[in-house]
Amino acid sequence: MLPASAADTIPSEPSEVDRVWSAYQQRWASTATYTAEFHQTIEIDGIGGDVESRGRFYFSKPDRMRWDYTEGQDQRVVGDGSWMWVYQPDLEQVYKVDYRTAFGSGGLVALLADREGLAGRYEVALLDSAEGAVRLRLTPTLEGGEILELAMSADTFDLVSVMIEDPAGSVTQVRFAEVERNETLDENLFRFAPPDGVDIITTPTASVEVP
Repeated sequence: MLPASAADTIPSEPSEVDRVWSAYQQRWASTATYTAEFHQTIEIDGIGGDVESRGRFYFSKPDRMRWDYTEGQDQRVVGDGSWMWVYQPDLEQVYKVDYRTAFGSGGLVALLADREGLAGRYEVALLDSAEGAVRLRLTPTLEGGEILELAMSADTFDLVSVMIEDPAGSVTQVRFAEVERNETLDENLFRFAPPDGVDIITTPTASVEVP
């Protein structure tokens, strides 16, 4: 038997959840841009069903994003790093939301932006591995945060779906397909100029359901 002082110096083997989380982080660290088709469902208590939509998602590090909805509610969501713009053509209105207030220090955008200290704000658990995917659950260490469940390809650790449960109990599921990494994206994708004649609603907090 080793003396206690010697045993204390022997590094422990990394757990399976640590290995998976590390592999995902390494894969995402080498990803500068990410685009994919998305299928989104939102479960909201009291509405008697899910809200479903589809479209195309674009992300460019550190934190610029764009959601073009082609099925479901007609809207476009553009995040330029300072503001989140939510354009709803049918209603002829645009929500302008402060970026940091909208997403805070957690959630999907914080995850994709790989913000410093993110792992310290979540407890990470390995759920299961099935059908070629590995799933992790991220539970916030502080009250008021969003619970995330990530599914990654078991061979590449590319992100294939995200489940987001907000403190109010709404659950958003986003599944990605036809993923493209590190493609050159036009900077104009992440800029938004409100069309003439629309109402611009500036709000310090998010008033619409977006991932």
